[in-house]
Amino acid sequence: MMGLTEQQAALLRFIAGYQAAHGGVSPTMQECARGIGCRSKSAIVALLDRMEERGAISRLRYRDRAIKLLTPVTVPSINGTPLYAAPMVGQRAMLFSGERV
Repeated sequence: MMGLTEQQAALLRFIAGYQAAHGGVSPTMQECARGIGCRSKSAIVALLDRMEERGAISRLRYRDRAIKLLTPVTVPSINGTPLYAAPMVGQRAMLFSGERV
């Protein structure tokens, strides 16, 4: 995906799935951190900054949840319900209940 790192690609997939599951609303920084198994919201901001530089996303500054995907992303689903927190190979992921696997 456009030269993104593994962590950036995981975040992009998480955001795409979250938006699909929530009617286009983007996740918060904390939800992004939990979604990809990161403990730091500042690390998420840095990932988003690099993704924006590479043209994968666009954001409105000073607006919560204002992330527009500029790259098409395939989101896995079950019976039409998007799996925005699907576990990635080798990663721990958040379940819908907020528990870790």
